[in-house]
Formats: sequence, structure tokens, C-alpha cells
Amino acid sequence: MNEMERIGLFLDARERRVYHQEELLQSLKGLSLATVRVNYPGIDKSNYITDFIGKVICDEISIFHKKQIIFSEEYKNEEGYIGHFIFNVDYKVIKKAMINLEENHILGRCVDLDVYYLDKNERFGLEEIKGASRSDLNLPPRKCFICNEEARVCSRAQSHTIEEIKKFFEDKFNQYEEWNSKRQQLSYELSQYALKAMIEEVSTMPSFGLVSPGTKGSHKDMDFYTFMDSSFAIAPFLKEMAEAGYTYHDEKEVFQAIRHIGIRCEESMFKATKGVNTHKGMIFLLGIVVTATAKALYEGDSFERIEDIIKNMCSEILDDFKEVNNKKSLTHGEKLYKEYGFTGIRGEVKAGIPVVFKEVFAEFLSSPLKGHELFAQTLLELMARVEDSTIVHRQSIDKLKEIQQEAKIILENGGFNSPSGRKMAFDFEEKCIKENVSPGGSADLLALIIFLSEIYNKYYK
Repeated sequence: MNEMERIGLFLDARERRVYHQEELLQSLKGLSLATVRVNYPGIDKSNYITDFIGKVICDEISIFHKKQIIFSEEYKNEEGYIGHFIFNVDYKVIKKAMINLEENHILGRCVDLDVYYLDKNERFGLEEIKGASRSDLNLPPRKCFICNEEARVCSRAQSHTIEEIKKFFEDKFNQYEEWNSKRQQLSYELSQYALKAMIEEVSTMPSFGLVSPGTKGSHKDMDFYTFMDSSFAIAPFLKEMAEAGYTYHDEKEVFQAIRHIGIRCEESMFKATKGVNTHKGMIFLLGIVVTATAKALYEGDSFERIEDIIKNMCSEILDDFKEVNNKKSLTHGEKLYKEYGFTGIRGEVKAGIPVVFKEVFAEFLSSPLKGHELFAQTLLELMARVEDSTIVHRQSIDKLKEIQQEAKIILENGGFNSPSGRKMAFDFEEKCIKENVSPGGSADLLALIIFLSEIYNKYYK
């Protein structure tokens, strides 16, 4: 096939794409369409690097805009790697998001992220496809990725050689590979620290009605091995959440991304436990904190900044309760909110989990206790302070207040720092089992504190 025939095929592919874009918008009734194309020079658009870049950018859009996407497809033709995404959001919002990706993602300068919408032609009364531009957002034209001239000026003037442009692509590819390797390693480490924290939490004895290696506690449908199966099923998804947090995206966008990962994580947990809810609250809480930690490390922020990132991520989390009066089926948390006004763990994360960051964590780090005794002592500290929705759900508000008071008395007697406090703690364990008490919310916070101690010692000490 000679060059003219190849150019003809390329132009045909472009024409088919334009027609397909309009067809997608009209048939799917979306408000906007974003199309991904790789900016590679010449008519040989598809190779390992360009296909890799196209896939990475499409994955980025899918992860961070999943809630807004009503249709997507990816394919290759003579134009190279192509991605189409139909959104249920106004084109100006999507154009702003695509510009953000172009300007902040390592590979963003290597792609065109064109945004289209349907507009009514006043003369003929028909809808026609239009492209959104930077001027629609009062932004200056896109710059050339090699020099500082306007990209369209350089393109028309052919200011740069094909070799220069290909070199830019190779450099960006290598830069991304180096960055991604770092992200993968960090995300794996965070997920393993989280896994360690979950295992150490369920290994704590005494645990005051919780499952431990020596007892099922107040539970009949789960044991220590159920928790082991669940923990290992959860860990890979915590790695995904950490990956999502290691990014230029703002905290709210990150939170929306990890909520979808969390849904898949819950499904994996239930599959591993044959339908038993071992870690649903843990997935929510630990997932947020693992993600916030990854975000802080990406930004080069201090340990203290993690608390603020959590607040920003979850600033709108109580919106989940807005429709509670209209729902027929409610979660445990929604029932407690409706009956008692409990905001539970949602309220905690919205506030940045102050019971951990402002109170118990410092005590944990400075405690002379080690291992089981440190964890059990910390669990008592949490039980004395936390409005544990698991206790309320299984028992009542009055039982929660009773348990809080008993935990305080044990701590006032030294807890695991004194023989009398230690004996009181083991007696308390028997009472909790006998009365069907299980401080599940406090257990989740214990695992969180163990995780934070690991990352504090690893990355911040």
C-alpha cells in the first residue's frame, strides 16, 4: 500500500469517527462527549508507546469520572488509540476536567481531549455537534508541548521535526513509567500496612466481645479464620485506593473514585466470607485513611496534613443522609441516624477523625505497653470515648453509655498498666460476651491507629 492510499484510509477513519461522535451524542442523549486521541506525528499512529498512552488516559477518565459517565468505548484504527466517553454533565464542566487532565497528568500533553456537545441550529431547527474550546471557559489557547508558542501555530508552521516530537513522547513515557513504579510500590506498602493492622486488631486479646484467636466473642456467624479470609480479600482493593490517592486530582474527586472501588471491595469481602459482614465499616474507614495517606505522600505533606485531607475528602459525606426518610431499605448507620441522630463514622470522617488524631494516637505512640496489651488498652480508650454504633445497633443507647462508663473505670484503675486493671479488663471481656456486646466501631478505629503508627514510623519519624 502506497502512502497516498494510507493517507486515504487515515482520512476515512477520521470521517467515520466524527460521524460516530454525533451518533453517540444523539442516540445516548448525553450532555457531552469527550474523545481521547494521541497527538503522535505522521500517519503511523499506533505503536507500543502511543497505545499505552491512550489506554492510561482512558483509564484515568474512567476512574475519576465514573459517576458521570453513561457510556464509554475504546478502540484502535488508522487514527491510533481512540476513546469515547459520554457524560451526563454539561460540556463546560467536562471541558474543564479534560483541561485539568491535559495540564497535570504526566502524559496529558501527549493527547488531545476534545469535548463535544449538541447545539440547536437556529436557522434549520436541527441539532448539530459542536466542539467546546478553551475560550468557552475564558482560558488561553493550549501551548505547544515543546516550546511556549500556541500549539496550533506550531502545528501549522511545522516548527518542530517529527524526531523532536517522537523524542518528547519517549521521554514522557519513561517519566510516567518511573512515576508509576514509585506509585505501585508505595500503594503496595500502604495496603500491606493496612492488612497488618487488620490482622493485629483481630488478634487482640482480650477484645471485649470482638472475635479474637481465642474466642468468637459475641458473634455466632464468624470466627478468627473468617476475619483472615476477609482481610486478605480486602487488601488488593486498598492498594487500588492508594493508587487513586497518589494523584494531582483534588480530594473530592479522589473520594468519588474510591467509593466505586469500595463497592467492589465489599463484594470481594462477602464472597470470601460467604455472606458474613466482617469488615464493611473497616473498608470504609481504612480505605479513606489509606487514600488520604497516599495523597499526603504524593503532595509531600506532613503527617498532620492527613487529617485535613480526610476532612476535604469527606466534607459532603453527610449528604448520604438527605434521603433517609424516603428510603424503604436502610443501612445500620441510616437507621441509627433516623432514630437517634447518630452520624456515626460518617460524622467522624467529616470531622477528620478527631478521636484518633487529637486524642488516642499520641497515647498509643507514647505508651510503655507493647503488643496485645497495648492494643487492648487502646481498645478500652476508644470504647470509653466513641459513640460506637455497633453497640447501639446490637443493644441500645443505654447499653453504650454503660459500656463507656465501665471502660473509663478500668482505665482509671490503670488498665493494662496495673494488675488490678488487667483483672478488671478480663472480667469486662466476659461481661461483654455474656451480654452480646461487640464494639465493632472501636475495633475499626483500633486498626486505623495501628496502621497510622506503621506509616508514621515508616515515612514521617
